[in-house]
Amino acid sequence: MSLVAASRTSQVATRVAARRMSTTPKLHKAKDQWSEFVKTRPPLDHLDEHKCFHPPFNAAVIGGGIIMAWVIGYGSMAFGMAHQQKKQGFWK
Repeated sequence: MSLVAASRTSQVATRVAARRMSTTPKLHKAKDQWSEFVKTRPPLDHLDEHKCFHPPFNAAVIGGGIIMAWVIGYGSMAFGMAHQQKKQGFWK
């Protein structure tokens, strides 16, 4: 990169950074709307009924999921490596 190009890049970067900086404080509008926001939440007793992950877990399903994730991940890497080896002529 030439000295002129480097200096031009520096000037552009400085201008972009200067445009992004703001001297005015950010407005926190959540303070004004907090009571309305809280009204839209479901009641606390409703949340206890709908947990995403609640035991007891089925060990066979969890184990099968872990094994499938490993097989798919390893298989995709092995296929990609084999494809590149064949494409570039190392394997025939």
